[in-house]
Amino acid sequence: MNQEFGTAVVSGIIELTNGVSKLSLLGNFKIYIILASFLLGFGGVSVLLQVYSVISKSDISIKPYFYGKILQACMSGLVTCLLLSI
Repeated sequence: MNQEFGTAVVSGIIELTNGVSKLSLLGNFKIYIILASFLLGFGGVSVLLQVYSVISKSDISIKPYFYGKILQACMSGLVTCLLLSI
């Protein structure tokens, strides 16, 4: 794992658009496509914080949303991996 790869993944976790853009420049390899799918499923911390800012004035908890986004990201990566192996 090189520094560019790590930077792309961390950038994608924080902010989706920049991370996936950086990931796409690294090559068209299977692992990059799976990680891009994972990042697209997660949506980024910036989206998570935007949702939190909207629901912060209510009694709704952010935890189910966060766990759902983690689950969605994992499922996206898994489905992409399975489809690429066909």
